[in-house]
Amino acid sequence: MLNTKNERRIRERLRIIQKHANLRGLSLEALEQYNYICNLEQDKKLRHKDVVIVMIAFFVVLSLSGAWVNSILSVRCVIPANYLVWEATRPLADCAYCENVTEPIILYNVTRQEFAEYSYSSKPIIVKNAINHWRATKEFSFDLFKRLYLHTDGSYESFDEGCQFLNFKSDLFTLREVFEMSDERARNEPGQYPWYVGWGNCHPDIQATVRQYFEIPHFLPDDAEFSATENIFFGYEIGAVMHLDYISRLMWQGQVKGRKIWSVAPVPDCDHVCNKFQYYVEAGDIVLLDTRIWYHATTIPKGEFSMTVQSEYG
Repeated sequence: MLNTKNERRIRERLRIIQKHANLRGLSLEALEQYNYICNLEQDKKLRHKDVVIVMIAFFVVLSLSGAWVNSILSVRCVIPANYLVWEATRPLADCAYCENVTEPIILYNVTRQEFAEYSYSSKPIIVKNAINHWRATKEFSFDLFKRLYLHTDGSYESFDEGCQFLNFKSDLFTLREVFEMSDERARNEPGQYPWYVGWGNCHPDIQATVRQYFEIPHFLPDDAEFSATENIFFGYEIGAVMHLDYISRLMWQGQVKGRKIWSVAPVPDCDHVCNKFQYYVEAGDIVLLDTRIWYHATTIPKGEFSMTVQSEYG
């Protein structure tokens, strides 16, 4: 039997990871690695160092399993970017954040003063019709961003310098590939494979142009710190798979075009007291969610185009 507090915590954490990973799919080899870890107590001579080595092997095997190949291809480093590694080191959650939460808080025409009680809430929030005045809701389009990146010097090089590109489950691995696809696929015409991507808007010239089309939500605290960049997400049908965000602040996302279905779930250590649920976000709405503690996935209604602007505050 494992006889130290750290070893018991490692075993507990690994069981939570397996429970979540089984929902996403594990290779047989990865499962065998897991079973070896969970039966460490049978070998009384196994040291803590061995536990760490096997944990690392487990994560590497899991990262390289078929379900993750596309994700790996779209990032620079397997281990730092793989959320399972972060999940292994995440502190156990205080489940009070999600207990009895079964739907988002819906707000209308909220002022900064009225929003103050929700500013740093862990509960999902939708502020309805909060961005209808943005130029982006009328003028943002696939073609607008395509022109920006085509006609701006060094636009794609910003990704070589650390700007993030996310292909999710699409077969497009760079933003250049996105803007080079056929017009038929870009419009998701019948017979075309749907696509959905996101990226950090890091290039200073493009960032300056894009920020003319939207603004920081007026109801957020005036003393909050805001991210230096924002993310753009657009595409059809696919959306993002279930995940946590490893970011330093709270997330807000403006639904510029189309609709999006959000599926949220508590961290695995809280699923015995908390609930999974879904909700719609419509064009003109802002969704706020602590994506560091709520697992979340998104899908887009079939045939619809969705575009969002996302950033952080805290």
